[in-house]
Amino acid sequence: TPKGPLKLGRFALKSLDIANFMRISAQFAGPGQPPSPELIARLFPLIEGVEIKGVTAPFKNTGKFVNLDGFDMNWGQFVGPIPSKARLTAKMTGPVDATDPAMKPLVAAGLDKLSVDGDIGAEWTEAARSFVLEVPKLEIGGLLNASARILLANVPRQTFSANAAQAIGAASQIEAGAIELTVRDLGSVDVGVVQYARAQNVSRDAARQAIVEGIRASSQDVAAANPDAANAVQALARFVESPGQTLVIKLTPVGKMPAMQLFQMLKTDPLLALARFKIEASTGL
Repeated sequence: TPKGPLKLGRFALKSLDIANFMRISAQFAGPGQPPSPELIARLFPLIEGVEIKGVTAPFKNTGKFVNLDGFDMNWGQFVGPIPSKARLTAKMTGPVDATDPAMKPLVAAGLDKLSVDGDIGAEWTEAARSFVLEVPKLEIGGLLNASARILLANVPRQTFSANAAQAIGAASQIEAGAIELTVRDLGSVDVGVVQYARAQNVSRDAARQAIVEGIRASSQDVAAANPDAANAVQALARFVESPGQTLVIKLTPVGKMPAMQLFQMLKTDPLLALARFKIEASTGL
């Protein structure tokens, strides 16, 4: 390519129902009429997954490259044409774009490239009417290592309908479940401290202390709404105070909480939303 060589080591489909693929694809050729979501959804059971390995691509005009070591996504356990189970694993490395304002904190901290190694899975269990989104591993090299588990309860079968109106109607029955998040600091806190120190023209130690004091002061504001949330804020302060800490946060809903209502509350009043949960937080090396 004009910006440098492009390499693709492997591209594979996990399966391919050729006859039905050609039959459905022919329906995409309607003049002036985009394919319906229902028609697009019918392609999922015909492929069931994609695997890509060994990709090297030029990054802008820098002479540097993005490397995609592996990308593996598969899906199954179909409800009609919609998969109710999926898993994605990916590993890639790329340069930090020094011209991007959002990347300046990383550049200031001496990072010239980023690596991402992630594993994300989701599965619906019909008998329990539960949907679990699980991230057993998400590592951003030089910054953090995280894992997460999010549970949704009372998820009806109709949620996986290819009919958008039916799926949205069924989604109103979904309830929020337990949430667990674990983050281990590998350097992300120091990146934030360096950025704050530069912005305020103070030493790194003074910047860290100011950030910690600001976090602890905010705990007083949330204590009235939810004492558990105040404890979580204090745990966050400890996480920032000492590099290399691990922060664990667990949220358990108090009573039934419609998921769509929770999402709306998070937009308008996050403290009120958190008040609907029992919050446990801890730190450790």
